[in-house]
Amino acid sequence: MKLRLFATILLLGVLSAATQARDITSARTQKAIDRFVDDSLMRHGSIGVIVVDVKTGKPLGSRNANMACITASTMKTVTSSAALEMLGADYTFQTPVYLDGEIHGNTLRGNLVVVGVGDPTLGSVYFKENLDIVNEIVDKLHKQGIKQIDGKVLVDNSSYYYPAYNGDWCADDLAWDFGMGVHALNYCDNRMRLVFDGKGDGTISNAHFEPNVPGVQIVNRMRSGNKDNVGVLLEYAHPSIVLTGTAADTTYYFDVSNPTPEALLIDSLNHTLAREGIKLGNNSITPGSQRWQLLTHKSPVMTDIITSLLERSDNMFTEALLRAMAVNSGREPIDSEGVAVIDSLFTARGLDASGKFQYDGSGLARNNKAPVQFFADMLTYMASRRFGSKQLRLVDLMPRVGINARIGTVLPETALSTHIAVKSGSMRDVQCYVGYYPAEEPQYAWAVLVNNWHGSRPNLRNMIDRLLIGIFDPEH
Repeated sequence: MKLRLFATILLLGVLSAATQARDITSARTQKAIDRFVDDSLMRHGSIGVIVVDVKTGKPLGSRNANMACITASTMKTVTSSAALEMLGADYTFQTPVYLDGEIHGNTLRGNLVVVGVGDPTLGSVYFKENLDIVNEIVDKLHKQGIKQIDGKVLVDNSSYYYPAYNGDWCADDLAWDFGMGVHALNYCDNRMRLVFDGKGDGTISNAHFEPNVPGVQIVNRMRSGNKDNVGVLLEYAHPSIVLTGTAADTTYYFDVSNPTPEALLIDSLNHTLAREGIKLGNNSITPGSQRWQLLTHKSPVMTDIITSLLERSDNMFTEALLRAMAVNSGREPIDSEGVAVIDSLFTARGLDASGKFQYDGSGLARNNKAPVQFFADMLTYMASRRFGSKQLRLVDLMPRVGINARIGTVLPETALSTHIAVKSGSMRDVQCYVGYYPAEEPQYAWAVLVNNWHGSRPNLRNMIDRLLIGIFDPEH
């Protein structure tokens, strides 16, 4: 009975959203857009707004449709759409693990080698249900009857180039947990927690990482000041997290980028092997002529990866998809080659990508720009595209306002709540959203890109809420 009642409520919600969608008019849409763009708080900004009927591809209303604006993380919809088109919904990263040497009885006279292929999900806290590669390796060794490895645990990280981060990212971003690079071998989200006790005289104590990552140092360059103004920078060549600015007398907890995820994987394997009774000699052994494949670790499928990265706006996951597209096209594993693949793909699909200036996959680079017209065209194209055995669409993978996303505080209190699919993007002086309405069966694609405005960010978000209400909710 409860299930039938829930289904009835859900159906009524879908019907209500569909009814409202039919009542949307061009006059109403353009009036709401003009009111938003002409507000005095936007007088010095670069703003693009568009609403398009996905069945006809024609706009119901727009302003500055061809103005290229900074996109921030809305660029993730571009990379995700291209990955679905090119790699497919059921694509998985496949990480091979080898036994390099000869097996004599229960002893490997050689090394255990993990070959990185760019999988962003190894050891990820966001996919705990997926078998962890460390446990998978140990279980397989047990099944093979191997109780001793004379050599070392090694990681082949050579398939992706150094450095792991995008050259167009700001140096201030690289140390934080949103600025971590994508390596051939990624592990535990390439993230660690930095903990230390700050002091007003510029000194620190009890500084450490959780988990501990061998070889990564903590360098203190703070000055005295007794003010809570700590900065964090990353040194890649001699891996270290550098503290700058001033600190108060308190304990600090920062989630920061791990520049050497392969070191954490090796350390995790070393400890797990010891705990599981597999002796590791750690001797330097030259690779022999024999290499045995122990296993191939498979990532979650593409649609699960995209759902996770869009909801959390994960930069590293998105950059991994961009490089995977480059590699799968026979190109070098760098962002510019991935972008070239995206441009070629969308151009072949009949989309005009000439106004899109893309330099990474995630939108963290501030020189990423695109017009709302491009987003409208791409979203219109993707609206009816279904992928994989589950026949999922891009909209099915996107967050929804009122469920796992929000814009401002106004929209969740209306009948539109849960019916708008959205991907947000924000950075300093940038606030952007793109999406669909209704989320269940999209009839409209929309985009709002705002660069520079007066007033607070929360106020702007509420203004965008009211813009969408003015367009999509005839009751207001």
